[in-house]
Amino acid sequence: MNKKALLPLALIVLAAGFTGCAHQTTRTGSKSNYVFGLVEVERGAYQPAAISTVDTNVNELVGNAGKVSGTQTKILWGAFTFNDY
Repeated sequence: MNKKALLPLALIVLAAGFTGCAHQTTRTGSKSNYVFGLVEVERGAYQPAAISTVDTNVNELVGNAGKVSGTQTKILWGAFTFNDY
């Protein structure tokens, strides 16, 4: 591979790595973690999913595991949503 083309690619990946992850706590106490905008995990949300998403309840996929956590996981900027409530 051409070394001149590798340097800009490495800089883009490095910049995305430093700016891609974030943590946030809202006024209601729910905590969100973001990874490059591709994955968002919100703990203690207990909020309904948006209309424009493919919504799935985790208990329907793996069975009732006991106590629900209220975790909502969004993948691909909210295209797919997995709820644990």
